This record gives sequence, C-alpha cells and structure tokens, in this order.
Amino acid sequence: MAGPASSRGVLALRFDIDSIRCLEEGVPRLMELGDRRGCRFTFFINMGRSFSWRYNVTRALRQRLVRTAQQPEARADAAKMSVASKLGWGGVLRTVAMNPRLGRRYRYILDRLHGDGHELGLHGGSNHAAWQYGLEQLGKTGLERLFRVEFDAFKSRYGQPAGFASPGFQYNDSVLALLDQEGFSYGSDMAGELPFRPRRSDGDLCRHFQVPVNVVGRATVPVIEEGLARSQSVERIVGNAVEMIRARRFALMYGHPFVEGVHWRMLDAVLEEVTPDYDVVTVSEYLARWKESSDA
Repeated sequence: MAGPASSRGVLALRFDIDSIRCLEEGVPRLMELGDRRGCRFTFFINMGRSFSWRYNVTRALRQRLVRTAQQPEARADAAKMSVASKLGWGGVLRTVAMNPRLGRRYRYILDRLHGDGHELGLHGGSNHAAWQYGLEQLGKTGLERLFRVEFDAFKSRYGQPAGFASPGFQYNDSVLALLDQEGFSYGSDMAGELPFRPRRSDGDLCRHFQVPVNVVGRATVPVIEEGLARSQSVERIVGNAVEMIRARRFALMYGHPFVEGVHWRMLDAVLEEVTPDYDVVTVSEYLARWKESSDA
C-alpha cells in the first residue's frame, strides 16, 4: 500500500531535442536553469537527422496546395511558430546543408546532460521527419530499421532508456509493441490526463505505461510556443502555464529547447510561481510518484 499522499504537487518538464539550435543554444540554457533551480528535467533525444528531402519537401508541397485551396480565414493559424522563427534562418540553412546525426555531432552536450543527472530518453530513430510524416508508410520492417541503429547507439553510451517519445506524437501498434519488446518503462505519445497502460488495437494490454502531456496548448503545441505565436504578453504566457499546472496535482509540461531554452526567462518565471507548492522531477520520477499515490 502507498503511504500518505503528499499535499505538494508534482511537475515534470519534458523537452524534445530535434534540432541543431536545441543542442547549441537551448539545452545549455536549460541546464543552467536546472542548476539554479536545483531541479532536473527529462530530455527526449533525436539521435539521428532532423531533415529529410523526401518527407519534409513532400509535406511542404502538400501543405501549400491545401492552403491555396482554402479561404484566407480558414488558413489563418497563429497557434504555432514557424520553423524559421524557432531555428532562425541560419539554423534552417545549416539544418538543410549539414543535417548531422545529432547524437554523434553533439555527443559532448548529451554527455553533459547525462552526467548532470538529467533524464535522457529516446525521441524516434535515425530520421525525425521520416517518423513524424511517414510512419504509416514504413511498415514494421522500416520502423525497425529506422529505430535500431540509434537505439543501440543510445543504449551503449547512456544505458537502457526508460522513456520514449515519438516525433510529432505519431505512434501505431508497431511502436507500442516495439516499446514493450525493448524494455521501455513508459512512452509519452498518447493523449490523456494521467498515466495508464495502453492497449493495442487487438485488445492486448501493453507492459509499458503511457505518460500523457497534460500542460499543453491546442493541437499539442507547447504552451509557451503557442503564446509566442499568438503574440501574447510574457505575463499572459506565464500566467496561462501556471494556471494549467495548478489545475492538476500531477502536471507534465512539454516543450523544445529551441523555444523554452531560448526563452528561458519565461520558464524560470513559471517555476518561480509553482515551486513553493510543486516538486519538479523527471518524467520517470513523476511516473513513480503517481504509481505510489494510486497503487498502480
């Protein structure tokens, strides 16, 4: 039986690393913030490449055709920052021209994250865009090929990852089966409020848990990014995030280092507001505390 429930809330911060700017600029600032606040975060790492000519360009052309066919009022969408806003034009050009395997090119930063006690999880496989925009076309064999090399590289350097997050929250039965097969404790792809064990479409209950993001904007756009895209004031963005956190005892907030790391003062202001009443923990610790509180 679990012990008496604490009156304090539990907050985990999850950041998906999937770009050059994330690693060069955002992650170092988040590490500094964690040190100042005395807390550790969870980083899901794309070990492979960020860009794919096949999938990124095909998607861009498809979106252009859709926008052209729509009325102007239907095309208006300020909920998400543009790629250029998040990466900068220099970052866009470097991503397209260099397109490095992030886990190798920036190993020194990932080693620092690991050494400083932050939780490292895996974010997709060898190509972020292929997973996010082409998962259903990959099939089981293609998924295994996309996943295997980077999973093995991660595991050999940092040990078995507890957590996994699919690029763009794109998962299917094959992904769920893969997480069970490879011994992941949790994934963080499904919608919901609190952790649960998912079922595949055949009805079989998975061994791993899903830990849903529950502090997030519309269409899974992170709260701070959504506020910036809508040109909201800093006070309103911070206030919205704090309100969403305080609305729940177990809160999991989602973002990317190229936004929350670059705009770290907003995140710092959020933490300033909530840390008197919330423990800031990794997602693994969040799941452990939820299990203890619920006898899961």
